[in-house]
Amino acid sequence: MKQTEVSNSEILLAIIAAADGKELSRVHLQKVAFLLSEEFKGRLSADFYKFDKYDYGPFCIDIYHDTEVLHYWGRIHINPGAERRHDSYSIAEPFDIAGLPIDDDIKTYIKDTVAWVAGMSFGQLVRAIYLRYPEFLERSVFPFDKEQAIHESFERSLQQLQDGQTTLATDFIDEL
Repeated sequence: MKQTEVSNSEILLAIIAAADGKELSRVHLQKVAFLLSEEFKGRLSADFYKFDKYDYGPFCIDIYHDTEVLHYWGRIHINPGAERRHDSYSIAEPFDIAGLPIDDDIKTYIKDTVAWVAGMSFGQLVRAIYLRYPEFLERSVFPFDKEQAIHESFERSLQQLQDGQTTLATDFIDEL
């Protein structure tokens, strides 16, 4: 189904707001936007972010330009890190994802994916992306270990099962 057009900035606001008041790192924001673009191809605006193969997987510089604009307009905070690559983002004013004119499955996906990535380190997240999208290894400078990525993914699935979430480890095995 084709969606009502929402701006890329509104999608970024939804992603940042889905962190429920916590900060979202630059890599987490990039990877959630990438996963969203892959999962919902054709259902987001035609000008939704395009990702290039880069040093640490899928990357889109336009996301950083848009976060600067959102910060300028007071919609988000950019929380400086020791280096720019360690900056993080948090919502500056209430933003209700429920009000976005997109399907509920996309809203749910944003919330679930932000929760999923928030618990991962930089390395774990990059490995998880490369495991699912190996074509993005092409320009990578990151030392990818497929066995480690599978092990980490399996551990996450077991933890989700233990925490009472509905994702079963067997679902991950079926994907492989």
